Amino acid sequence: MRLRCFALTGFLLLVALPLELSAQQPSGQQASNQNDIPTITRTYAITNARIVVAPGQEIPRGTVVLRNGVIEAVGPDVPVPTDAWVLEGDSLMVYAGFIDGLSHAGVPAPRRDENQQEERRRVQNPGDPPPELAGLTPERDVRTLLKPDDASVEKLRRVGFTMAHVVPRGRMLPGQGALIFLRGQTPAEMVYRGEMSLFAQLEPAQGVYPATDMAVLARFRQLYREAARRRQHATLYAGDPRGLEPPPYDPVHAAFFPVLEKRLPVFFYTEDALDIHRVLALQQQLDFPLRLAGLAQSFDVLEKLKQANIPLFLTLDLPEAPKDTSKLGKLSDDSLAARYHTYLHVSSYRDVPAEIENLKARQAKERIKYYETAARLHEAGLRFGFSTRDADPDKILGNLRTMIKYGLPEEAALAALTIDAARLLGIERAAGTVEVGKLANLVVTTGPLFDEKTRIRYVFVAGELFEIKEPARRPRAREEGAPPARADGTWSCTVDSPEGAIDTTLRIEGQSGTLSSSAIPQQLPLENLTLEGAQLSFSVTTNAYGRVEARLTLSGDAAEGTIDVPGVGALPMRCTRTSGPER
Repeated sequence: MRLRCFALTGFLLLVALPLELSAQQPSGQQASNQNDIPTITRTYAITNARIVVAPGQEIPRGTVVLRNGVIEAVGPDVPVPTDAWVLEGDSLMVYAGFIDGLSHAGVPAPRRDENQQEERRRVQNPGDPPPELAGLTPERDVRTLLKPDDASVEKLRRVGFTMAHVVPRGRMLPGQGALIFLRGQTPAEMVYRGEMSLFAQLEPAQGVYPATDMAVLARFRQLYREAARRRQHATLYAGDPRGLEPPPYDPVHAAFFPVLEKRLPVFFYTEDALDIHRVLALQQQLDFPLRLAGLAQSFDVLEKLKQANIPLFLTLDLPEAPKDTSKLGKLSDDSLAARYHTYLHVSSYRDVPAEIENLKARQAKERIKYYETAARLHEAGLRFGFSTRDADPDKILGNLRTMIKYGLPEEAALAALTIDAARLLGIERAAGTVEVGKLANLVVTTGPLFDEKTRIRYVFVAGELFEIKEPARRPRAREEGAPPARADGTWSCTVDSPEGAIDTTLRIEGQSGTLSSSAIPQQLPLENLTLEGAQLSFSVTTNAYGRVEARLTLSGDAAEGTIDVPGVGALPMRCTRTSGPER
């Protein structure tokens, strides 16, 4: 695939560059950032490509022209402007850029504040702590927290996302969300629209009120009603201040005013069916504009969601089957689920293998419910977008294919990524389809989006071109003829976290092992433990973070890699074997 420039001025500019720079292919501002090549034109033409204008609407062979961040022309007979960089799109397909309905993209995980921990220990009244210790920071604006160079931005862009509704991290009321472009050198360049939402979740505080889910709901209810009274007082004072004392300003209550006026929706992140029931009941009591995200167990509350008739953003995180080295590990979830016996009775120890097999079959049956959730929402007539929060970007496209395998039509999946997400976020006039006048947010692929062999070649974000290169192959961990890597033994590891270095101990013997650390003193069993060549991978399930995954490359008695912590990111991990097999 080559790029051509028809503009004479562009050609002269290229000639003026040093030879080693002018020989490189330009790739929009991305090239400018990485190779110091100036952006010569902001006009692009993708020619002879198959264009998916919208789900179910295609142009078999046509041209898309982008100028100054906007789609200028789309069609089978569109002339190519003389000042355009041309991407010859033979065998390529063009889709609208994906839109993330709820995410922490570009918002790094905060470091643990030791002073705040000490303050929490010293708080005189744990039942009425300062707002920040209670997780109450609704006045905080995510735009002040954005970091354009955060790795999460590029990871989502690599799988086709061009815009994201991002919210702060935190507990009960982390703050206000904004809609951003997944590009830019400064936070200001990233922001498309601010004041998109007030973000809330059933995330209790630690050691102070509200310390339970029910307490979070009670605190939300209290704050909402207090804010309504404060707003009423402020309105009365603004109408006629004579003889009245000015009402005091409170940032927590003031953050609710746009919600009370129904100008700002509350985005509530939920995980299980009970969360959904509780949040919907809260909304019915208080009558605030609500959006729901997460919805992992929404298959159990379809009727409730239909009655609520509110925008939904389904998580793109799916449960994974535990690593199983037995013969059952070779079976698909469908085959496993078919083996489940509802009324299996165990009468002696000889029946234990059958009970174990039945338990694995039941787990597979439960996983399938999650795989089918998107299809069931679609069949129920519920319109939804997707949320990447808690989802591993490297697994998103695979998870979408799983949803399609279990009943979600491809057109519905594409709609949830594009036009439906745009409608639910109120930006359908600007994004979601490949149409004239809309933002130049595009995904260019080597074939149909959901085919397993298809890969993403280019992503345009507001007219800025990013070439998506295939990840470099891992170097060989050992020379030919060298003994195979072995993971057995005790490993002393260090994890570089936002809170500082965390000492960790790994103990591995054969296909099992444990992990403990200064942050997790108890020994946690290693799950999905595999060693392929020199690549060691495993996961552990923690109470605080859920499933944590590690990938290490072994080299003798040393190992190096990352440990991926949900909500925090991939943290560097280095290990040294302190005892183990004879070498």
